[in-house]
Amino acid sequence: MPNTIALLAVLVWPVLSLLLYRKYSALTATFWTIFGAYMFLPQKVAFVLPILPNIDKQNVAAYSALIGCLLIKKVKFRFPPTFGSKLLLVTGLLISSLTVLTNLDPVFTGVRVKPALSPKDLISMTFQVAFALVPFVLASILVRDIKDGIKVLRLVAIAGILYSPLMIIEVLLSPQLHTWIYGFFPHAFNQQIRFGGYRPVVFMGHGLLVANFSVVVLLAMTGLWKAKQKIFILPNIVFVLYGLFILLICKSVGAWLLGTLGFLMLAFLPSRLSTMGSYILASAVFFYPILAMFNYIPHDKLLELAAVFGPDKVGSLGFRFEHEEIMLAHGQEKMLFGWGGWDRNRIDGVVTDGYWIIKFTQFGLLGYLVFLGLPMLAVKNGKAFLSKIRDPQHAQVCATFCVIIAMLMVDQIPNASQHNWVFFMYGAAIGMCANHKFRKPHRRESAEREPIIGKVQAQAPAQ
Repeated sequence: MPNTIALLAVLVWPVLSLLLYRKYSALTATFWTIFGAYMFLPQKVAFVLPILPNIDKQNVAAYSALIGCLLIKKVKFRFPPTFGSKLLLVTGLLISSLTVLTNLDPVFTGVRVKPALSPKDLISMTFQVAFALVPFVLASILVRDIKDGIKVLRLVAIAGILYSPLMIIEVLLSPQLHTWIYGFFPHAFNQQIRFGGYRPVVFMGHGLLVANFSVVVLLAMTGLWKAKQKIFILPNIVFVLYGLFILLICKSVGAWLLGTLGFLMLAFLPSRLSTMGSYILASAVFFYPILAMFNYIPHDKLLELAAVFGPDKVGSLGFRFEHEEIMLAHGQEKMLFGWGGWDRNRIDGVVTDGYWIIKFTQFGLLGYLVFLGLPMLAVKNGKAFLSKIRDPQHAQVCATFCVIIAMLMVDQIPNASQHNWVFFMYGAAIGMCANHKFRKPHRRESAEREPIIGKVQAQAPAQ
């Protein structure tokens, strides 16, 4: 059971957020409201509300950010800046209605009979989806150009630096901070023991989530280093090496692979090539359900690759593939709009780890298009935006967002790590590309760029 500190932390967060909005810009305050809640508030602590989403660490951040932006900073709330993001957002708000209307009967899922959905569920599910998308919308409004994009990457790097001492403490002493401060441990402790030691959990709920966060921190540091944008007092290369160290102590093979791949793409490939690679990876994830339905996913080859890291990884990955196939077959029975909530999307006894299979079975292909379509759209827009950029440093910033989002998408196949801060990153990438205004060259600059031969030809008749 959570202690009094855990309950107070969730209740006090809106007050702390409003102080942030009083002191800092709307973008900085919104970043720390959303990221800070995810980094420091307790897991599995919520105040239950009728119809509205429960007040937990994610929703309290959405509530606080909305109030801070609209009431304190007077930000004009509007839909995201691109047609594709508007379409996906509206579809996301409507999908709950279609899901409820196609699930008006109880369903037997192996052991239990799950209740039918009702009009009350329609309202609560719509609010749930809406508040999940609030960070995306706010970021798409507040991030207006490349400079704001650089600011977001710098804030991500600073967040990782601030969090790292807590991670190091737990690697040395075992994951205890959540228990010491909030009175309980939020997950299975034995899952945090890896390679003869401990991996950090801190306040994120699981070591895999900390590792996923560390991947993004490393890539943000690497992108700023390559774009020659100062992170803090020390040279950027120092922070990049520290980011590699942070990722290493997370002791997660999947995060190691994603972090290493993203680091190599940003550090050694031209921005256009790294962006193209990100686009290919994001497309593969986006079409993953179709490929899985037609058995185009090379499960055997992936298991052989996992064997390099030990038999336990083979067993873990094989377990996920097996349960994924069962859930995929269940989801295909409600292909378009899914089974909805109340665990109707789950077969009893089956473990659902991947975010993609959870959203596919909950909201069908249409819901999957919304939740995985937003990051796919961000990478696609980034690829198009890059073709207009002439400044190599700005191109590197754009490529960094694309690589980060691609790695986050890949992680949604085996894990469910797409929390509110991840949606903030998607919205930041879309806002940066759509809102940025390319400066037209001044008349004097145009004259300076005029070829010398043109001047000679123009003067010839006067001679």
